[in-house]
Amino acid sequence: MNISDPPRLLQCLITGGAGFIGSALTRELAGRGMRVVCLDDGSAGDSVRVPGPLRADSVRGDVGEPGLLAGVLRESGPFDVLFHLAARVGVRAVLRDPEACRRANLAGVRALVDAVGSLPAPSRPRVLAASSSEVYAEGCEPLGEDAPLRAADARGRFAYAASKRIGEELLDSAAGLWARTRGPVHLRLFNVVGPGQSAESGMVLPTFIEAARAGLPLGVHGDGLQVRTFAHVDEVARVLAELALHPALPAGPLNVGGRARTSIAGLARAVVADCGSLAPIVRVDPLASLGPAFEEVTHRVPDLTRLGSVGIAPPCMTLAAIVADTLDRHPASPVAGLAPAGAGRRACASPAS
Repeated sequence: MNISDPPRLLQCLITGGAGFIGSALTRELAGRGMRVVCLDDGSAGDSVRVPGPLRADSVRGDVGEPGLLAGVLRESGPFDVLFHLAARVGVRAVLRDPEACRRANLAGVRALVDAVGSLPAPSRPRVLAASSSEVYAEGCEPLGEDAPLRAADARGRFAYAASKRIGEELLDSAAGLWARTRGPVHLRLFNVVGPGQSAESGMVLPTFIEAARAGLPLGVHGDGLQVRTFAHVDEVARVLAELALHPALPAGPLNVGGRARTSIAGLARAVVADCGSLAPIVRVDPLASLGPAFEEVTHRVPDLTRLGSVGIAPPCMTLAAIVADTLDRHPASPVAGLAPAGAGRRACASPAS
């Protein structure tokens, strides 16, 4: 290639590309001029999240369906990067059927391994797969990538965490796939929030916002002192795009998160204050609202040293800025004008979300 030639556009495939993080990443990549193809079954995503001028090519289907991902890779590729974001997420969704969550998430990873393996080695994309901060065992210090992990056979509320840990191991064990490219990156995401996130599965910020707008009680689990560190979805999308463009990104686990640390009670107070709401903040028993299989996580703070070491600035929005932007841009309840926003929905959220 002549040095005066323009650089070739990056070709990206995103599983779960119409979901909350996937749609933000689609907008970010397309806004940088990259070609994006989204594979999504529509179960937790909506193509309207991707505005018209930046609408990506889309394929409807379940990533775990045999042969589907392999067909997309062959027919729509070649791709430089494959972001695997498709998964069952949300504490309520997991608790409804933990083993179905485990099966679905692992089916997606196995389909990815089979699909990438079906390509000639030179055509195999770099894989950046969404893992989760849930894989880490409980700890009161910032969690680095070498911190202890939860059991691979964890049940109930932590079946999701176990599926993510095993997914990492399945990708790493497929060593032959990465002979001519760098190995997979496991994106251990910490509490990504922002406009458009669904409250239906118990995600904490949209649940609090919808309750506060409606004047309903904001329910916090127990004493509300559980610590979380939040990152705005648009900043996370920027980080993921920069990872895709990185010329020498090392394989392995990588924490991706922000610096907006707060207790769940503190988050509730921030939402109520910014909403100008009179909604009360109340304590709830999580076992009563989520069932006996629920287990609490009291402290989740990322150590972002490794992310900084590869030259990428972590998300830096403050909690106040995250709450304000989410309030400004979060869609109104579909029952707006007919009933208070959030009416008929539980107003408590899992602080683990």
